[in-house]
Amino acid sequence: MLEIEAKKQIKATPSQLLETLLDHDNLHLFFNAKIKTVQPQQDGEIKGGRGCIRQVSIFCIKFREQITQASAMGIRYRVLNDFPVKSHLGHIRFDKQGQYTEVAYTISCQPPWYLPTFLLTALLKNDINQCLKKLEVFYAAS
Repeated sequence: MLEIEAKKQIKATPSQLLETLLDHDNLHLFFNAKIKTVQPQQDGEIKGGRGCIRQVSIFCIKFREQITQASAMGIRYRVLNDFPVKSHLGHIRFDKQGQYTEVAYTISCQPPWYLPTFLLTALLKNDINQCLKKLEVFYAAS
């Protein structure tokens, strides 16, 4: 199992970050992917929260992710099938520290046999770091 984590201090509250990262149709601002909501959250959950399914399109690869938990503590999601990687789980944690929130973004997955682990690690690490950097810039401009 491969696990990658990146952290960044962002000048925003956990609630602001939660709202931004659950606005699935605008996540293209932070990720190099097209993302659209295909199923809303479960009844009684926050907008974009638990139960919500989003379709992610990166180049010509498409897959669906489901939000499994969403609160001011963070967001958890999973890829619904075993493509492009197996057992993909994402966890974004929020830890309020004064005017800043430490965002810790972890992805764990099982790399496919045909993709070298070092390459998948580099791709995922780059994606996570880019997202966190764009969030930092987004909130610095606010």
